[in-house]
Amino acid sequence: MLQPRILGRVNRDVFIGRDAELRQIVRHAGAIDHSRVLALAAQPDAGVSELLRQAYDQLFARRGDPVPIYFAFKRGDVNAPSVARRFFQTFLQQFVAYRRVDPSLCEAQLTFNDLVEYALPADYELISGLIDSFRREETSGNLFTFCLSLPQRFTAAGRAVFPLIDCLKLRPFREEATMAHDLILAIERAGGPLVVAGLRRQLGDLLHGFDNGEQTGHATLHLKRLSDDSAQRLTDALARDLGVEADDATRDLIVQQLNASPTLIGELLQTAGDKQISLTSFRDFGRLYVDDLLGGRLNRYFDRILELVVADPQHRRLLLRLLYESATGDSPRASLWSWKKRLGYAAADFERVIDALHVWELVNSSSAFIEVNADWLAWLDYLRAQHRLETAAEPRAQIVASILLESLKRAPQTMARKYRRDAALNVNDLVARFDCQNVPAILFHYDRFAAAYRGEPDDLIGNGLDREDDLIQLPQIVQVARCASYATTLSFETERSLVAHGFDGGEYTDENETVWLCAAIDSKLEASRELAEDWCNRLSSFARERGFARFRVWLIAPEGFSDAASEVLNERGAFGSSHQQFELLKARLDTSNETDAQVVDEFEMVLPMSGDTELIAARTAEQIARRVNFQPEAINQIKTAVVEACINAAEHSLSPDRKIYQRFIVEDDRLVITVASRGVVPAQSRTNGGVTDQENGNGRRGWGLKLIKTLMDEVEFERVDDGTQLRMTKFRK
Repeated sequence: MLQPRILGRVNRDVFIGRDAELRQIVRHAGAIDHSRVLALAAQPDAGVSELLRQAYDQLFARRGDPVPIYFAFKRGDVNAPSVARRFFQTFLQQFVAYRRVDPSLCEAQLTFNDLVEYALPADYELISGLIDSFRREETSGNLFTFCLSLPQRFTAAGRAVFPLIDCLKLRPFREEATMAHDLILAIERAGGPLVVAGLRRQLGDLLHGFDNGEQTGHATLHLKRLSDDSAQRLTDALARDLGVEADDATRDLIVQQLNASPTLIGELLQTAGDKQISLTSFRDFGRLYVDDLLGGRLNRYFDRILELVVADPQHRRLLLRLLYESATGDSPRASLWSWKKRLGYAAADFERVIDALHVWELVNSSSAFIEVNADWLAWLDYLRAQHRLETAAEPRAQIVASILLESLKRAPQTMARKYRRDAALNVNDLVARFDCQNVPAILFHYDRFAAAYRGEPDDLIGNGLDREDDLIQLPQIVQVARCASYATTLSFETERSLVAHGFDGGEYTDENETVWLCAAIDSKLEASRELAEDWCNRLSSFARERGFARFRVWLIAPEGFSDAASEVLNERGAFGSSHQQFELLKARLDTSNETDAQVVDEFEMVLPMSGDTELIAARTAEQIARRVNFQPEAINQIKTAVVEACINAAEHSLSPDRKIYQRFIVEDDRLVITVASRGVVPAQSRTNGGVTDQENGNGRRGWGLKLIKTLMDEVEFERVDDGTQLRMTKFRK
């Protein structure tokens, strides 16, 4: 049975590619940890507003506390009283609809009298009192302040709410951002969980001040455009729903041409459905694309953004001309000074325009330079079309023909790049998942791997790797970029070499800072000594040029490396892997993520570091273990381990909040318990090669962790950003 649509614009079965994010938002409704604010940092056309609406629909259908409230800022929301009235009406109306279990009330045209009439008897006094207060404040001039206090008033009345605040259409101008910030801050002060969605380059301004001493901080979920696979499935589903015939090849071209944007794909297919156009060839798509870009939904999408940036049509034409010339000129970057001189704006107006273009990612700007976003094909095509139509005043038929021909000539090249990308190793994604995992060192030494496993079946190799005791701890990677993204005198293929910055052991110190320079190289046979030397020299030169003090070179070749090439790698302290080793490493890192897919239940609890609170934790662990049928002996072992973990956390952390954070995760075959605390770890407790001084017996309770290890099947002790974390696993036997 399909989930009924309430605020969602598409059916749940068509909402594809955001399942993990949707689960996280829904789960956040019950958040009790210190990150009560979940911030969704989104690309402009990533479809995040629909994600919030789908989350609202799912929460509405799930029932229970808290009550979801979805509020979206609209384009041009500049009048504070008007926003206050709409927020008040939306808040009360969705609350009443939820309590009455009547979705039709969410977007119905209701008066205040209607709301009072529809309110449940238990809510009548609250709703009628708030409406009376609203009417009084409306005449006093304090309406905005009164409406900001609405979430706190509901909390004080014992009504838990879960606001979902959508700032995607908010203009990046100070007065509007300030108004939204004040609203978000007031909601956060009410003390419950909150989700805020905004453009990723604007979200910092909206949440500024949430990490000071009085605020609780926030967790951030980054939302980019969909993966190619998800975008293809979305295109198929939308085409089916809209009655648009499309073949696989044209579908793939649509995804590539529109950068896997769910927003733009939806706009284009809606036009195809309205006009009953089939998309069974590149020519069909090209004609529809150009037509829509010149006067359809794609055109209006970019028009609306530019109209908000610059309201005056004449000034907007001048801006379009400058954008076009910058995008098609010899140099991709221009100075802000030259732009300011060309536009002729006052300093404040110029900053507003540049900030807006930057936030919507039409350009990338810094303090000195500006560059038109050349990675967004639809945006570049829009610029070309509008410039030729409005500035060059070319005949429309000529423009259509020219852009259509260019689009069709570009199509095979676009698809060829996709196929090469699909066939290539996804080194970027793999390296980005490095997070202090321990993996067999042999996966990074082709000569040793070939000597041990050449020609062996996969199951034997897997068993052998499981028995390897020579392990390497991967660094914690915090940022990955292409070598070509750096200003360098060296030439690198765009997608086959990368720079990964991180820290050994997850320790954020100068001594532990490291850089991995990775490259996937082409060689039909085992890579030769000359090829290995060339890449080592190039990447080492790149490291010196960029000033990297500590770096590691990792080369990946399809068939590995010759003996002579392996000698070079060993001499240079570089790593070398074959595609087979790469895939084995990928599988082992994927296995470390299987926990998330197997989660059946998850519980969180926060306890103060005082009294006998470890006994509360033990009783909780006992109840959970009994519920999932652990044996009595195992339950006693779990309880003892939890008590010891809580005592260790209380005695060894310099916790500023004096709290212990616990998470119990029930999986198919195990119970995973995490005990964490905030605070700087004392020097005697810091890890040294993975073993703490407490474990060596130097601490007063040094035997605590040893005891825990005898009681539980797996024990991991690690430092995290702001404290320590002990993860204990007990298997059901």
